[in-house]
Amino acid sequence: MAFLRLFLLATILISCVEDSPRPESRSHLFSGTDEFGKTWQIEEIEIELGTLVPHSCLTDNFITYYPNGTYEINEGASKCNPSDPPGVMGKWYLNRLENRLFVEIGDSIQSWEIEETKEASHRISSNFIEGYRTYSLHLSR
Repeated sequence: MAFLRLFLLATILISCVEDSPRPESRSHLFSGTDEFGKTWQIEEIEIELGTLVPHSCLTDNFITYYPNGTYEINEGASKCNPSDPPGVMGKWYLNRLENRLFVEIGDSIQSWEIEETKEASHRISSNFIEGYRTYSLHLSR
């Protein structure tokens, strides 16, 4: 009888552990888990001097992160420069601690600090060589 009680208790505990929701990794929050990825739009750009209201040629751009480590940036309906390509593709990845995002653009790699990641928004920041300023992007779905 004691064995039966122990077996029932163990079964209940195991089933509770299996049903517990697991926190999503930042990688999944960025890209989702299916082949369609997750698409984000620029909502706000901050520079260390203050917040910029992004020009409409930027806010209609969107980036899609795919779980296979690729990304696609697409120009929206309006272009800042008429000679801009309609889209750019490359690779992205997170470091082991999932606190930095790396985006390969051509032969260069941009490194972004991940300040916040949620299901429907994320905020990343980076220092660009141009002017040595810190730029923060707030993207949302």
